[in-house]
Amino acid sequence: MSYTHGLYKYDLVADKGDELLRVQVKKANQNNKKPWKYRLFTEQYQDGQVDIFAGYIVEEDKVFYVAFDEVGRNNFRINTKDRTEMSDHNASEANLLEDYTFDRAFRQHMSDTEAEEQNETSSSSPVEGQ
Repeated sequence: MSYTHGLYKYDLVADKGDELLRVQVKKANQNNKKPWKYRLFTEQYQDGQVDIFAGYIVEEDKVFYVAFDEVGRNNFRINTKDRTEMSDHNASEANLLEDYTFDRAFRQHMSDTEAEEQNETSSSSPVEGQ
C-alpha cells in the first residue's frame, strides 16, 4: 500500500500483481430508517480518477470494495444483512456486504478496463472495404 501526496481524488495505491490501483476510502453512511443499509456518495468523482472505492462501515468495523464503474455516478448502496435472513429474491437483488471483497472489485475493474480497451481498438480500426 502506498499513500498519495498531493491533490488526488484517491487515498491509497494498491499493488495487485502487475497492476497499480487507485483506491478512494470513504465512510459509508447509515440509513436511519433501515440500519442495515449503508451508502457511499460518489458524485464528485469522474472516470479515470479512482479505480476502486473502499467503503468503511464504522458501526460494524468492516470494509467493502467496489469498482468505480459499478457504483454509478451518485452513490452506491450496500446491505449488511446476512443472506440467510433474506428471501431468495431480496438476497439476489441486494448488494450484500459479504460479496464485496477486494478480489471481486479487482476482477470487476480489470473486466471493465479490458472492455474499454476492446471498444477503443474496434472503434479506431479502419472499416473493411473503404
